[in-house]
Amino acid sequence: MLIEKRIENIGPEFLNQSFNPGNKFSIPYFWGTLGIVYNETMVDEAPEHWDDLWKPEYKDSIMLFDGAREVLGLGLNSLGYSLNSKDPQQLEETVDKLYKLTPNIKAIVADEMKGYMIQNNAAIGVTFSGEASQMLEKNPNLKYVVPTEASNLWFDNMVIPKTVKNQDAAYAFINFMLKPENALKNAEYVGYSTPNLPAKEMLLEETREDKSFYPDADTMKHLEVYEKFDHKWTGKYSDLFLQFKMYRK
Repeated sequence: MLIEKRIENIGPEFLNQSFNPGNKFSIPYFWGTLGIVYNETMVDEAPEHWDDLWKPEYKDSIMLFDGAREVLGLGLNSLGYSLNSKDPQQLEETVDKLYKLTPNIKAIVADEMKGYMIQNNAAIGVTFSGEASQMLEKNPNLKYVVPTEASNLWFDNMVIPKTVKNQDAAYAFINFMLKPENALKNAEYVGYSTPNLPAKEMLLEETREDKSFYPDADTMKHLEVYEKFDHKWTGKYSDLFLQFKMYRK
């Protein structure tokens, strides 16, 4: 079984999430945000907020992540709405605003964004912090910012499937990964943010104090996890995103 002391290594803000009440189903080992990566040699002024993406000086400069929740979510957040909104009027307003972003969009891509940004093929990208950390490692001109008004909070979690053949070994592995020294090695190797507080304290000061990857408490209060939608709302978001992608053509 999980050792209670090991679970206490995880910051309380990362536990008891809406998708995991009482921490019954999973334990986080990485976490991060959705934000803006930019090339400081290709922009005159660094983008800090979602609204900045609409600035005319960013024409044909932005790469968006190819995801309905991500794109509609940033649009909703830019208007002060929840990225889990199910309000038809808010969604309509969001799509109308996203249409106005199309002149600034260079491409809508997925994993290939990493290579494009590293190779200076775009000035700005909307991506996840984990991907951004790997981009920054390869290109010193790149910076990452989390819009302080609102954004997504994501997790990489460990779970044990109900079909597990060796439950004791599974628990032993999770306990092993929760040890601070192992969580530290994992974070240093992969480059993602760790929810393990003792491990974080062992990181280099410049890393653990970097608000791009370890945002302050005020920013954290404005982050949301994606709510699990039913078929109706998953379809609604997908349809609106498809309309947006077709509009920009």
